[in-house]
Amino acid sequence: METTGIKDSLIEQTDGQETLSAEQLLMRDSLTGLDKYEVFLEKLEKGIGEIGDRRIAIVYTDIKYFKYINDTYGYQVGDVLLKDFVAEIMKNSVRLICCSRVYSDNFVTANFLREDLTNEAFRDYIHSVNLEREAKFREKYLNSRLQFCTGITIIDKNSRSLDAETVVSNANLARKVAKEMDEDCCILFDSSMMEGIKREVEITSRVPKAIANHEFQVYYQPKIETDTLRLIGAEALVRWQKPDGSFIYPDQFIPLIERSGQVVDVDYYVYREVFKFVAERMTAGKNMVPISLNVSRVHLNKMNILKYIQELFEEFQIPAGMIEFELTESIYLDNTERALELVKGLHKLGTRVSMDDFGSGYSSLNLLSRLPIDIIKLDKVFLKDMDLQESDKIIISCVVDMAKRLSITSLCEGVETIEQSDYLKEVGCQIQQGYYFSKPISQRDFEEFMDRKK
Repeated sequence: METTGIKDSLIEQTDGQETLSAEQLLMRDSLTGLDKYEVFLEKLEKGIGEIGDRRIAIVYTDIKYFKYINDTYGYQVGDVLLKDFVAEIMKNSVRLICCSRVYSDNFVTANFLREDLTNEAFRDYIHSVNLEREAKFREKYLNSRLQFCTGITIIDKNSRSLDAETVVSNANLARKVAKEMDEDCCILFDSSMMEGIKREVEITSRVPKAIANHEFQVYYQPKIETDTLRLIGAEALVRWQKPDGSFIYPDQFIPLIERSGQVVDVDYYVYREVFKFVAERMTAGKNMVPISLNVSRVHLNKMNILKYIQELFEEFQIPAGMIEFELTESIYLDNTERALELVKGLHKLGTRVSMDDFGSGYSSLNLLSRLPIDIIKLDKVFLKDMDLQESDKIIISCVVDMAKRLSITSLCEGVETIEQSDYLKEVGCQIQQGYYFSKPISQRDFEEFMDRKK
């Protein structure tokens, strides 16, 4: 797609701005002209104090996939988009008290509500406005997946004791919940959300001790070569077993430690355990296969991961070919340049890299021509039905053929039946992974699996 012309035409669209005094400028966001956040809080505090019998709606919105615009068209176009969004906010705001850009693409408004409008009706209105905005912005900013995620909290005379920062925080919490959803991305704050916060704090506060006590365990899910049905590798997965023997499952703690940044410490723990395991097996002259390790998007923030991996190779002295790394498709899409830097760094260390969950979201096929990927892992979504649908067969066949033409190894995960396995063999998928062969198993069971398959 030609982006230069679009970029130039968008940058040319500038709105005239009012002339402001030096004192007013200090109180305004330099890009959007909105109140600075601290000014917003002051105005909202005053509004809460004068609420009387009225209600105030705090609407907190961010633009999902905004980073894609900056990466694709550049920051100038991103700035134009933010100004366009502000114009949309002002156009649809009634009884506005104040409005601010909190940071980046995060915006918050406070409005007095109409007396005849219920809280739910107001949420429905904001949701419909967001859908209209999305359609308009996706048409203007071509090839984008922009989505507006909004959290709303509504206060009345019974909650006027809450301060401005607390009510904004509540709206932001609802926004975070909305951002995790695929469709209904506009959520009213509910007090039950606070229970989720307590649970999150409880889990994240226990992570350091859990690492020290080796509560995190590495499980391995075998990878099978399609043509020979030989064991040719495995994926390392983390499980959290508490001292009482019960488990905290990945979907209960992984999203939380990703948000807190602790996933880096947990990943490093898993990496070290795997390197140690591989080294011990090889030193003992036992059969060993390459192990793939998952990379969280959080690692792209500081990029210390390359240095840590290099230190592990130097410490354990195992062949680079015994370790592989998996990055999910969304990581490549959300931060393409950093992902490219990481892939090149991993290749420099001699390891192979795969694109995990390929096809789980909005696949960007043009990335494959830019990124030196060694393996494509087709997401299990294509095998969601026990009996393969014709449309899924066509997609799988095309992706496998494309990978072959690009000299990329194809792997399909989520294989659960012999019919699925046979079809993957028929279309030439090289590696399979799934419950048909083995669920993720403990290190001891995996060692027995390797010894049996020798």
